[in-house]
Amino acid sequence: MMNTHCEQAHGNGHLHGHGPAKRNPKKHDVVCPYCREKDEVIPILYGFPTHEAFKKADRGELYLGGLDISPYNYYCKRDDREF
Repeated sequence: MMNTHCEQAHGNGHLHGHGPAKRNPKKHDVVCPYCREKDEVIPILYGFPTHEAFKKADRGELYLGGLDISPYNYYCKRDDREF
């Protein structure tokens, strides 16, 4: 079933903004401001995670940020800090 709100808002029937964003499978070049490394930096997902998002979080590829959106977009696994 199509989400008519999204279809009306975006005009093309695609469900923009629902579920986790598609990301490039290659490592991103975001550097942690605390340890100055990028090998342990992962994106933060806010909102209700999908089944796939839970699997990525279990693999350490994604950090689940909860329902309250904060200004942070990334999480450093080494430092256990959001930034």
